[in-house]
Amino acid sequence: MPPDGLPPHVPVHEVAYRATSYDVPLWVTHNRRDGRWNFAGTACVQYTCLDAVAPFAEQLRHENLRTEAEARTYRATIWQLQISEGVVVDYSTFQKAEEAGFPPEALVDDDFEYCQREAARLMSLGAGGVLSPSAALPGSTNLTLFGPRVPIEWSAKVQIATAIPAQPVATGQPPDALTERVRYRGETHSALAEYLGGQGSRNQDSDPPESQ
Repeated sequence: MPPDGLPPHVPVHEVAYRATSYDVPLWVTHNRRDGRWNFAGTACVQYTCLDAVAPFAEQLRHENLRTEAEARTYRATIWQLQISEGVVVDYSTFQKAEEAGFPPEALVDDDFEYCQREAARLMSLGAGGVLSPSAALPGSTNLTLFGPRVPIEWSAKVQIATAIPAQPVATGQPPDALTERVRYRGETHSALAEYLGGQGSRNQDSDPPESQ
């Protein structure tokens, strides 16, 4: 662990995306519902993704919309956010999480409690957020920010740390055939399975122990 007690962390300067069914992309109050990285009513957390398709996938998984007909009933606004955060814990891959001592399976588990407790710990140590694999869209990466944030105009100068330039980029239905790519609750996460399978292959390829 680094001297400050945090797991490995990085500065993040990225454009991120978020889907909402309301007219603002960020908030300053405690989340009312449990999420992967928050207990309901105990923290203010902002969930974003590093690609524009993953927010729709996260919503389809959350709402359990599994067919094309069901997906077409869902509409949302995709927001683009200019993120600049200095201390973000890097669990962006299963390998990085495991090397930092965090169980990789917990990152995409249907039970959020392990991640919720980790988020509380990371916030207490001063982390501004966490990168993690998307549970809904294998291969994509999520960026979760800890603490309140306020949206400002896309071209505005950022003068306070909680301000994030934001703009809507599209309003409508999820892309066609996205339901075929979404990993729903109870299903195997293909990227996790590949990672764990690769670990087994590496172990099998290693030299056998000497006979006693």
